[in-house]
Amino acid sequence: MKATTQYTDFNGTAAADISDHTDLIKFLESRGIDTKRYDPIGAEFYHGYSDFFSASIICIDNKNSTADKPYITSISFEDVFDHNEFFDLFKRFKVIITKKHNGHQDKEIDEEITIDDRDTEE
Repeated sequence: MKATTQYTDFNGTAAADISDHTDLIKFLESRGIDTKRYDPIGAEFYHGYSDFFSASIICIDNKNSTADKPYITSISFEDVFDHNEFFDLFKRFKVIITKKHNGHQDKEIDEEITIDDRDTEE
C-alpha cells in the first residue's frame, strides 16, 4: 500500500504509536463492526483544501480472504469521523514527506532548528 494524491509531488513515510486508551479494534467495535470478520491492520486519512478530511480503517476481511491471499478492505463511515477522533486513535503520529524526484527520501535530517518568528524586526 502506498499513499497517493492527484499528482503525488511529495511522498514519504509515516509512523504511529497506538493510543493508551483505545485501539483500532475497540474503535471498530464501538461503530458496530464485526472485528472477527474485519481484522484491523492499519488506517488511512486524506486531507485537502477547505478542511476536507476523510479517514478509514484498513482491515483484513477474514470472510473473503484465502490461505493464499488476504482480502484487504478499507472501511469508512458515513457519519462524522473527524480528524480529532482519528488522531485520538494514536498516541503519536508522524509523517515525513519530501519532493518526489529529488533523491532525498532515504536521507536523514542532520539538524532540527526552531525559528521564533513572533519577534521579527520591522
